[in-house]
Amino acid sequence: MTAPVEDHREEWEGPVPVPSGANTAFWAATLEGNLLYQHCGECGTAQLYPRAVCTGCGAVDPSFESSVGDGTVYTYTVCHVPGEPGFGDRTPYVVAAVELTEGPRLLALVDCEPDAVEIGTAVEVTFWQVTDEAALPVFVPR
Repeated sequence: MTAPVEDHREEWEGPVPVPSGANTAFWAATLEGNLLYQHCGECGTAQLYPRAVCTGCGAVDPSFESSVGDGTVYTYTVCHVPGEPGFGDRTPYVVAAVELTEGPRLLALVDCEPDAVEIGTAVEVTFWQVTDEAALPVFVPR
Protein backbone atom coordinates (compact mmCIF):
# COMPACT_ATOMS: atom_id res chain seq x y z
CA MET A 1 0.00 0.00 0.00
CA THR A 2 1.27 3.45 -0.80
CA ALA A 3 0.01 6.41 1.23
CA PRO A 4 0.32 10.14 0.58
CA VAL A 5 3.57 11.87 1.54
CA GLU A 6 3.21 15.58 2.36
CA ASP A 7 6.28 17.81 2.40
CA HIS A 8 6.65 19.41 5.85
CA ARG A 9 10.40 20.10 5.65
CA GLU A 10 10.04 23.88 5.61
CA GLU A 11 7.84 24.27 8.69
CA TRP A 12 8.73 21.21 10.81
CA GLU A 13 10.52 22.16 14.04
CA GLY A 14 9.89 18.94 15.98
CA PRO A 15 12.20 15.98 16.50
CA VAL A 16 13.50 14.22 13.41
CA PRO A 17 14.34 10.57 12.82
CA VAL A 18 17.96 9.59 12.25
CA PRO A 19 18.07 6.51 10.03
CA SER A 20 20.73 4.05 11.11
CA GLY A 21 21.30 0.32 11.46
CA ALA A 22 18.16 -1.81 11.56
CA ASN A 23 15.81 1.11 10.91
CA THR A 24 17.38 2.38 7.67
CA ALA A 25 15.02 0.44 5.37
CA PHE A 26 12.00 1.53 7.44
CA TRP A 27 12.79 5.24 7.06
CA ALA A 28 13.69 4.92 3.36
CA ALA A 29 10.28 3.33 2.73
CA THR A 30 8.47 6.19 4.47
CA LEU A 31 9.70 8.58 1.78
CA GLU A 32 7.76 6.49 -0.74
CA GLY A 33 4.59 6.32 1.38
CA ASN A 34 5.21 2.76 2.50
CA LEU A 35 4.85 1.69 6.15
CA LEU A 36 7.04 -1.31 6.92
CA TYR A 37 6.97 -3.63 9.91
CA GLN A 38 9.15 -6.62 10.69
CA HIS A 39 7.87 -10.18 10.57
CA CYS A 40 9.97 -13.00 12.02
CA GLY A 41 10.17 -16.08 9.83
CA GLU A 42 11.20 -18.17 12.84
CA CYS A 43 8.37 -17.49 15.31
CA GLY A 44 5.87 -15.27 13.44
CA THR A 45 6.27 -12.20 15.67
CA ALA A 46 5.29 -8.91 14.01
CA GLN A 47 7.13 -5.91 15.44
CA LEU A 48 7.51 -2.20 15.03
CA TYR A 49 9.81 -0.18 15.39
CA PRO A 50 12.59 -2.05 13.59
CA ARG A 51 15.20 -3.90 15.60
CA ALA A 52 18.18 -6.04 14.73
CA VAL A 53 16.61 -9.03 16.52
CA CYS A 54 13.13 -10.46 16.91
CA THR A 55 11.49 -9.51 20.21
CA GLY A 56 9.75 -12.90 20.29
CA CYS A 57 12.61 -15.35 19.82
CA GLY A 58 15.84 -13.41 19.29
CA ALA A 59 16.27 -14.37 15.63
CA VAL A 60 18.63 -11.99 13.82
CA ASP A 61 17.42 -9.55 11.14
CA PRO A 62 13.66 -10.20 10.92
CA SER A 63 12.39 -9.47 7.41
CA PHE A 64 10.38 -6.39 6.48
CA GLU A 65 6.85 -6.51 5.11
CA SER A 66 4.57 -3.72 3.90
CA SER A 67 1.62 -2.81 6.06
CA VAL A 68 -1.73 -2.01 4.47
CA GLY A 69 -1.51 1.18 6.55
CA ASP A 70 -4.79 0.70 8.41
CA GLY A 71 -5.31 0.24 12.11
CA THR A 72 -7.27 1.23 15.18
CA VAL A 73 -6.51 3.48 18.11
CA TYR A 74 -5.54 1.18 20.99
CA THR A 75 -5.12 4.07 23.43
CA TYR A 76 -4.32 7.77 23.15
CA THR A 77 -3.63 10.99 24.97
CA VAL A 78 -4.36 14.61 24.15
CA CYS A 79 -1.30 16.76 24.78
CA HIS A 80 -2.17 20.27 25.96
CA VAL A 81 1.41 21.13 26.90
CA PRO A 82 4.03 20.58 24.20
CA GLY A 83 6.18 17.60 25.12
CA GLU A 84 8.83 18.28 22.50
CA PRO A 85 10.33 21.37 20.88
CA GLY A 86 8.35 22.40 17.82
CA PHE A 87 4.94 21.35 19.15
CA GLY A 88 3.95 24.64 20.80
CA ASP A 89 1.81 25.77 17.85
CA ARG A 90 0.19 22.33 17.53
CA THR A 91 -1.40 22.06 21.00
CA PRO A 92 -3.66 20.40 21.71
CA TYR A 93 -2.55 17.38 19.67
CA VAL A 94 -3.26 13.66 19.78
CA VAL A 95 -0.63 10.93 20.27
CA ALA A 96 -1.94 7.39 19.96
CA ALA A 97 -0.82 3.80 20.20
CA VAL A 98 -2.10 2.54 16.86
CA GLU A 99 -2.62 -1.18 16.43
CA LEU A 100 -1.98 -2.02 12.79
CA THR A 101 -4.13 -4.56 10.97
CA GLU A 102 -1.06 -6.82 10.91
CA GLY A 103 -0.75 -6.74 14.72
CA PRO A 104 2.14 -4.54 15.83
CA ARG A 105 1.50 -1.25 17.61
CA LEU A 106 3.30 2.04 17.16
CA LEU A 107 3.09 5.45 18.78
CA ALA A 108 2.21 8.16 16.32
CA LEU A 109 0.58 11.53 15.90
CA VAL A 110 -3.07 11.47 14.87
CA ASP A 111 -3.82 14.48 12.66
CA CYS A 112 -7.32 15.48 13.79
CA GLU A 113 -9.17 17.51 16.35
CA PRO A 114 -8.90 15.89 19.80
CA ASP A 115 -12.64 15.20 20.00
CA ALA A 116 -12.51 13.26 16.70
CA VAL A 117 -10.62 10.32 18.21
CA GLU A 118 -11.44 7.69 20.81
CA ILE A 119 -10.30 4.17 21.63
CA GLY A 120 -11.25 1.97 18.68
CA THR A 121 -11.24 4.76 16.07
CA ALA A 122 -10.28 3.38 12.66
CA VAL A 123 -7.25 5.21 11.25
CA GLU A 124 -5.06 5.14 8.16
CA VAL A 125 -1.49 6.23 7.67
CA THR A 126 -0.21 9.28 5.83
CA PHE A 127 3.35 10.60 5.94
CA TRP A 128 4.88 13.96 6.74
CA GLN A 129 8.29 14.32 5.15
CA VAL A 130 10.38 16.19 7.71
CA THR A 131 13.92 15.62 6.37
CA ASP A 132 15.49 14.45 3.12
CA GLU A 133 16.02 11.05 4.79
CA ALA A 134 12.68 10.36 6.48
CA ALA A 135 8.94 10.98 6.68
CA LEU A 136 6.95 10.53 9.87
CA PRO A 137 4.02 8.10 9.82
CA VAL A 138 1.01 10.19 10.91
CA PHE A 139 -2.47 8.72 11.15
CA VAL A 140 -5.85 10.22 10.26
CA PRO A 141 -9.32 8.91 11.11
CA ARG A 142 -10.97 6.94 8.31
